[in-house]
Amino acid sequence: MKIAIVGAGIGGLTAAALLSEQGHEVKIFEKNKEITEIGAGIGIGGNVIDKLGKHDLAKGIKNIGQVINVMKILDDKDNVLSKVKLKKHTVNLTMTRQSLIDVIQSYIPESAIFTNHHVTHVDNDALKVVLHFEEQEAEAFDLCIGADGLHSNIRHAVAPNSKTLYQGYTVFRGLVEDVDIKSNNVAKEYWSSKGRVGVVPLLNNQAYWFISINAKENDATMQSYAKPHLQARFNHFPNEIRNILDKQSETDILLHDIYDVQPLKTFVYQRILLLGDAAHATTPNMGQGAGQAMEDAIVLANCLKTYAFDEALQRYDKLRVAHTKKVIKRSRKIGKLAQKSNKLVVLVRNTITKIIPNRLVAKQTKFIYKAKHK
Repeated sequence: MKIAIVGAGIGGLTAAALLSEQGHEVKIFEKNKEITEIGAGIGIGGNVIDKLGKHDLAKGIKNIGQVINVMKILDDKDNVLSKVKLKKHTVNLTMTRQSLIDVIQSYIPESAIFTNHHVTHVDNDALKVVLHFEEQEAEAFDLCIGADGLHSNIRHAVAPNSKTLYQGYTVFRGLVEDVDIKSNNVAKEYWSSKGRVGVVPLLNNQAYWFISINAKENDATMQSYAKPHLQARFNHFPNEIRNILDKQSETDILLHDIYDVQPLKTFVYQRILLLGDAAHATTPNMGQGAGQAMEDAIVLANCLKTYAFDEALQRYDKLRVAHTKKVIKRSRKIGKLAQKSNKLVVLVRNTITKIIPNRLVAKQTKFIYKAKHK
C-alpha cells in the first residue's frame, strides 16, 4: 500500500518506521528543511515500551532513557504532598526530545523522508487521497496519515470545526548540564500560588525543567520574561530549583502557551487518518503527549497487519478515539488543579492532597496501561 505521512514529529516518524517495516511504500513529508524537535526533555511511559514489546525500537529508546520510577509532588517549602511509585514491571523513561527523534528516525529508510514539502491541500475520496504541495507536484496515495501537530492543516481540512483550546497557562522549559540530583529516578513537581516548577532527571547528569504560570494567551509580560525574572519569581523555592535555574543559559529558554483540542468523534475520514497531536493534542500534565502519538502508530501498524483495510481503520478509530479522549480530559483536570493560584485555595488543595492515599493517586492513571493495541 502507498502511504503518505504528513509531519515528521514523534508520532509520524514512529508510524513511518513501523509501516515501512511491514513493506508498505511510505513517504513522510515534513514542511521544514530538517527534522528537529523544538523542546527540551520528554517522558516515554511504560505503556509505550510495553506495546512495542520485543521490537528493536524499544531497545533503542531504552538506551537513551533515564529510568524514572517515582513521581513526587511537593510544595514550595519542600514538603511532600504526594509520592507515587510508578507501575511495577514496566519502564518509564526520560530523554531529550531530539535524541528520541534521532533514534526513531534511524529506523526509517532515508529514501522515505522528504523535507521542505509543505502540503497546501488534499483531495480525499473513497478510493484515493491526493496531496498538493506548495512547490512539488501533486501525488496520489492509498492512505494519508495526518501527523502534523496541534495546528494540523490535515485536521483542518477534514474537520474544519475542530477547536484548539487555550488552557490558561504558559510554560517555560529548559535543559541544564552537570546537575547534582540526589535521586536520579525521581521526577518532581513543586506546586505554589506563583506557579508550578518541575524537575526531571535525564542521563549523563542532565536535567529537564519546566515552569508553568497562569497567564493570558500570548501574554506580552510572559514573553518578556528572561532568566532573571524566573529566578526572582521562584527565589523562595528550595535550593534544588534555584541551583537549576542558576545553571540554565540565558538564551535557551523555551516558552509555549498550553493548548489541547476538543476531543474529536472520529480520527478517520475516508482515506485520511489523524494521529498524535493532530488527532488528540493534550496538555503535558500526564506526560503522555508523545506517548499517545507513539501508541497511535503502534495500534495503526498492528491493525493494518491484522485486518483488511477498511476494518483496520475502523478498529484503529474504535481503539484510539475513546482512550485519547479520556487522556485529554484527565490531563486537563490535573492541570486545573495544579495551576490554582489563590493562596487559600492552594492551602486547601495541598492539605487534601496530603491526605489522599498515594495508591489512590496512582490509580488515576492506571487506565493508560490498559489500552488495547490491536
